[in-house]
Amino acid sequence: MKIISLDPVPEGCRKYVKYEGLNENDLKSAEVLLAWPWQIKDISLKSMTGLRAIQTFSAGVDGVDFSSIPDNVKVFSNAGAFSLPVAEQAWGLAIALAKGINLRKKVETYQITDRNVLILGAGGIGSEIARIAKHGFNDTVTGLSRSFKEQKNFDRALPMSYLDNEIGESDYIFDALPLNRSTEGILNYSVLKRLKKNAVIVNVGRGETVIEDDIYRTLVERHDVRFGTDVFWRKDGVEVFDTKLWQLENFTGTLHTGGAYGNEYALNRAKEIACKNALRFVEGLLAENEVKREDYQI
Repeated sequence: MKIISLDPVPEGCRKYVKYEGLNENDLKSAEVLLAWPWQIKDISLKSMTGLRAIQTFSAGVDGVDFSSIPDNVKVFSNAGAFSLPVAEQAWGLAIALAKGINLRKKVETYQITDRNVLILGAGGIGSEIARIAKHGFNDTVTGLSRSFKEQKNFDRALPMSYLDNEIGESDYIFDALPLNRSTEGILNYSVLKRLKKNAVIVNVGRGETVIEDDIYRTLVERHDVRFGTDVFWRKDGVEVFDTKLWQLENFTGTLHTGGAYGNEYALNRAKEIACKNALRFVEGLLAENEVKREDYQI
């Protein structure tokens, strides 16, 4: 097999991907390795002399140890594979916050339709959030991103340098950013203090794009601001769902169930997308989502 996987793959992938009974010969002859970022750490890439590419099952690659990967080996992420379920999760959190759902007290509800929506990161997830905003709620949608997967549901497409200007004009802010050198801690107190009255923020990117102490301080000082997240901060590489934010009524969260860990259908669909991208690479076709190492390597 030219493609091997360190994790079980769906039935449709098994005719061209091997994942059971891997031996030394499989490792030496494989051209593409399919794996989660944490699994890559557990294998000796030096023994994979025929390796040309690594395809992750995950959309994010911030957990990949790029220093262990030979320079001649390409890395492809699974960006966009979880776009629909994560976008649904993002709007679920936004609606719950706006309407005070699951609070045992009466609170002011916020309008969702005909509002200004700001989306940070316009890849697959950000684009899907924009589609729901535009066609579900008739919102005016601004995207801030280094690049845009598609612009048709964005009223404005701007670079990230506009963050300070745009965040104070937005009713709903969705963070769909990957975690890399340029996005870590991008939502800090100096940015968050610009939030307009009754702003709702939702993070479905990576926990570390928001500074935990700074969002906590903002929510304590501004009871009108509401924050929800499906992604949490990691300690020693492990996502920790215990945070002091749970003490606050203007916070809500879900335990990273928007993507792969939400349901089996979403997981298998994402794995199929990863397998097909690996197959395109082996067949000499254009594979999607090649990672820029310089975004992650110091």
